[in-house]
Amino acid sequence: MTDRPSPPAILFWVQHLLGVGHLARTAALARGAAAHGYAAHIASGGPGVPGICTGAAALHQLPALRAADDSFRGLVSEHGAPVTDADWRARRQRLASVLRKIRPQLVVLEHFPFGRRAFREEIAGLLDCARSLGTIKVAVSVRDILVGRKPERWAETAGFIERHVDRVFVHGDPAFVALDETFPLAARIAPILDYTGYVDLLPAGAEALAQAEPEILVSSGGGGVGSALRTAALALGAGPNGQPIRVRAGPAVPAPDLGELRALAGPRVVVERNRSDFRARLAACACSISQAGYNTVVDLLKTGAPSVLVPFDAAGETEQMRRARRLEALDRAVVLPEALLTAQRLSEAIAAAQALPRRPVPVRLDGAEAFVLVLSDLIGAPA
Repeated sequence: MTDRPSPPAILFWVQHLLGVGHLARTAALARGAAAHGYAAHIASGGPGVPGICTGAAALHQLPALRAADDSFRGLVSEHGAPVTDADWRARRQRLASVLRKIRPQLVVLEHFPFGRRAFREEIAGLLDCARSLGTIKVAVSVRDILVGRKPERWAETAGFIERHVDRVFVHGDPAFVALDETFPLAARIAPILDYTGYVDLLPAGAEALAQAEPEILVSSGGGGVGSALRTAALALGAGPNGQPIRVRAGPAVPAPDLGELRALAGPRVVVERNRSDFRARLAACACSISQAGYNTVVDLLKTGAPSVLVPFDAAGETEQMRRARRLEALDRAVVLPEALLTAQRLSEAIAAAQALPRRPVPVRLDGAEAFVLVLSDLIGAPA
């Protein structure tokens, strides 16, 4: 009897800085790969996220770094201390240890080199170490919309891909938004571009919920941003037709801040932490009020919920506004810029959103499944 060969190993490198969307999407891809027999591993460089679902994929936590604030202009340790050479060295050592243990045939870089430029030396070391252990393929995993960069940065990005990358997985649908709308050099890498469709984090049937009274559901993802959105929702007191309001906050919102929100909440307002029934509540709600992050928009596309979008746009961030405006152009949402956010305008936007036609948008939402199907072309199928 011969020993069964080990399944192909994949290492996903991911770094979330403020919210948790990058890690959640990577976890869904790794979870899908593991479910199909690959040895999937995630090297996560952001702060730990309680409850993140990786399935059979292994999660390897690096010494955590995060954005110092929502301007993204600096990095700090998980505890807010300035980043030191010792922090970078500890991360390199941890990555090398993981690589020696798993010996991946494929390394998937989440978002880099389209962003995360501060980690370029770490990535160079990661790829050098991985190649020293054997032949590898390199892929890039990137969302649908990018934040604008200077021309020299985009040239640097295209050059890195041409030299080092075998496949670029774009987790979007060009029928909704194409990569070349925000990456002007997309034609240079067209031969290795692969649109997977949007990555839906939840299984089929996650929308079922019996709800006695439709509510206004206010959410701001898993990060710590969205305070203005939560404050304006509290000021409403109730929906335009007296509907109850449910405000949810992610784990990055400090407990004292959550306590203050609860103290300000009126009798028709519930303030609570994020819970696993979000998709189901979204499907049954009278209206959703949220930012326009990748995962939130997938939830909205999946459920068809009436939606008011207040995009995150601090420090020149353009990604969420682009995505929100695209939904608005399809009559699937009402956009309210944060600079114009007041309780009165929010009430008017809710009423306008509820008047929109609830028709489906033909966008692919099978990104995790499509990603896994391509893996056999890159590194072969598990035995």
